[in-house]
Amino acid sequence: MTTRVLIIGLDGAEWSVIQPLLAEGGLPNLQKLIEQGAFGPLNSTTPPMTLPSWSSMLTGCYPGTHGIFDFVHRDSRSGNWELEFTNSTHRRVPTIHEWLSLCGKRVASIAVPTTWPPSPVNGVMVSGFDSPVSTGIDGSFCYPQDLYAEIQTRFGGLHFADFQESAVGEGWLEEARTLLLKEIARKQEIGQWLLEREDWDCFMLLFGESDTASHHFWRFFDPQSPRFDPQAPTELRQTIHDVYQRLDLAVGRLMESADAEVVCICSDHGFGGAGDYALFLNQFLASKGWLISKEGGSQSMGRVLDWTRRVALNWVPSGAQGRLFRLLPQRLKSSLESRTRFGHIDFEKTVAVSDEMNYAATIRLNTSGMSIKEEKSIIADIRRDLLSWEVDGQHPVADVWYRDEIYQGEEVYRAPELILELNLREGYSYTLLPSLRANSNETWRRLTPAEYQGGKGLGMNGSHRQHGVFIVSGKNVRPQRVEADMADIAPTLLYLLDEVIPSYMEGKILKVSTTERTTRRVSYHPKPTVSQANNSSEHNAIRRRLEQLGYL
Repeated sequence: MTTRVLIIGLDGAEWSVIQPLLAEGGLPNLQKLIEQGAFGPLNSTTPPMTLPSWSSMLTGCYPGTHGIFDFVHRDSRSGNWELEFTNSTHRRVPTIHEWLSLCGKRVASIAVPTTWPPSPVNGVMVSGFDSPVSTGIDGSFCYPQDLYAEIQTRFGGLHFADFQESAVGEGWLEEARTLLLKEIARKQEIGQWLLEREDWDCFMLLFGESDTASHHFWRFFDPQSPRFDPQAPTELRQTIHDVYQRLDLAVGRLMESADAEVVCICSDHGFGGAGDYALFLNQFLASKGWLISKEGGSQSMGRVLDWTRRVALNWVPSGAQGRLFRLLPQRLKSSLESRTRFGHIDFEKTVAVSDEMNYAATIRLNTSGMSIKEEKSIIADIRRDLLSWEVDGQHPVADVWYRDEIYQGEEVYRAPELILELNLREGYSYTLLPSLRANSNETWRRLTPAEYQGGKGLGMNGSHRQHGVFIVSGKNVRPQRVEADMADIAPTLLYLLDEVIPSYMEGKILKVSTTERTTRRVSYHPKPTVSQANNSSEHNAIRRRLEQLGYL
């Protein structure tokens, strides 16, 4: 008899939210899975980021092998500073769905990040969000493509966050809460419909609502947060709990429809609160002489581009932003992103620059042409400066890692050279903000109460943590507490399914099975994938639109 597996991703799910709800009896379906199966903390990638983490879960590999590090990457071997947006064709090894398809199994993957464009699997694939501005699917997300019309007709589409997350104004929170709960129900219904169409060997559906709710509603949920609002309405303070309880209901309904022998619940990282201290990393690098801006107002132009992008994201309807992004030729997108982030920087004189992404403190180095000895000396000096940085009596940087200390594999060159581990300040994370929005020579500041809500690019009030949630329950699974890495999930599930495990998978097989059998491994060396740019015949029309928006 073939063993079937149901995988449910709960993006950003956090044990400190789940445990009190379990104690209150508020998550009966997760409670049942935990009591009957293996569970524990799930170690994310370093830093704990959505795209590399889910890619590790899907492939059984670490980022240095699968090649996904962030929404953008740079080929540091080339010496140029052009950024390229990441898509699924940049992944260098097959996912568990692609592998099972090769083995003749029927699979489904619904709304999982880093799967756009979708692969021609033996089954169906509806890609997850492909960019930071993607709010829902279009036809390019579905394999086979005619599945899109069915989902549109039956369910009104599938959405990741059916609203923009940058401009958080009056009434936004109430609308976001309503739409988050609505979308959980819609995804559940889509999942049940697809489950009932035919028998599946491996079915995966991901809910991103736990992540979105935690980013925007943590300050209402956590009374200890420096950004806590004691005057907030009860429904806002209950939003995170309500989202988790609605997700638990969805888990139960999907389990009923799937009738799978093995059920796996996992998250890509955990969650916690963000404090009220903002860091401007590039301003700090500039203060130490590592970053030099161009003369003649280029920094002001960078600020104009940054402001224009924010205005455009607020002005363009949220549903159109993702479609616009996908229609843009890769070269044009790369140029726009590079100019906005780096256009004001003099790279002939600059040694170090940060992307200043709030979810990951990283630094890219401009050391081409230097000897290994010179580069090591510079890294040591930058590390010393960062570790000695003092913010209101405390040090924000706990450690600085060179990428080769964290990642191994042929794709490491795509990662930023330096990865910062930031301290928590009284249990809350620092917020990284773009230096283009800082005052002159300002390397940090306290947020004002008007900024506590935040938004994408403005410092959201909930932030990622290193450990997420892992639960596996069902046939031949022994109840126990277990610690796991993201890369452990794929080989462990293949073992429980009694399927062969490809040699490229680096994760370990977790000792959760009640039966001992010989691990069935097979030597498999995937052919290198060819990265695809997102070309479009509408290049000129899109360019004119961007010109009208002020991007060009």
